[in-house]
Amino acid sequence: MTEVLVIGKLEFEVRRSPRRKTLGLTVDRAGELIVHSPETVNSDELHKWVEKKLLWVHQKLLRKEEQNRGSHDLEMVSGETIPYLGQNYRLRIVKDQPAPLYFDGDWFMLRESDRKDAVKHFQHWYRDVGTEWLNERVQFWEPRVGISALKIVVSDLGFRWGSCGQNGVLHFNWKLFQLPVFLVDYVVAHELVHLHENNHTPEFWRILDRVLPDWRKRKENLSHKRPEMIW
Repeated sequence: MTEVLVIGKLEFEVRRSPRRKTLGLTVDRAGELIVHSPETVNSDELHKWVEKKLLWVHQKLLRKEEQNRGSHDLEMVSGETIPYLGQNYRLRIVKDQPAPLYFDGDWFMLRESDRKDAVKHFQHWYRDVGTEWLNERVQFWEPRVGISALKIVVSDLGFRWGSCGQNGVLHFNWKLFQLPVFLVDYVVAHELVHLHENNHTPEFWRILDRVLPDWRKRKENLSHKRPEMIW
C-alpha cells in the first residue's frame, strides 16, 4: 500500500527510489504533500527531517488556500448554484421543511434557520449521498483494475483527493462530489491501482495506462479544477 507519513494533521505520501540519493519534499499543484526518499532511509529519520520543514509546508499550503479561495464564497441565498458531480443546481432558501437540507433532483433546498450552518449540512449531504454513489463507481472499476477494495471511507482529506490505506481500505475526499464524473473516475481508478502497487512505480503507471489510457488528460484537468470549486 502507499506509504504515508502522518505529522499532526498533515499526511505525506512517501515515494522511495533506489536511484535517489537525497531527501526531497514537494507540495504539488493540487496541494498533495510528497516526500521523495532513498530506499534506505527509515521512517524515524524521515519523520525528523520532515518536521524541520513544517513551517515551509504550512506557508505553501496557506498560499494555495488563499489562491484557491478566490471569489467562490457563497452567501447562501436563493438562486446561487451548487455543484454536484459536475452539474450546477440552484439553491432555494425555504421557511420550513423537516430536514435542514434537501435535494429534489433539480433544487437544493436549505431551511432558512440553518443558513449559518449551511457548509456543515452540505458536507454531510455530500458524504451521505456521495458515499452510496461512490461505492457503485468503485464496483464499476474493480473488475477493470482486477482488484477489489475491502471498504471505502469518505471524509475530509484536506488537499488530497484520495488515498490507499492499509488492508484494502480506500479513502476519498467528500469534496470530490463537486467534480464531473470522469474526474472522480480518475481518482477511483488511481487509488484502486495502488492496491496492486504501493508507490508510483513503472508497473503502477503501466497498469493505469491499461485501465485508463487517457489518465494524463484527466489528471491535468483535475489539477485545474480546484480553484473553480466552492469547497
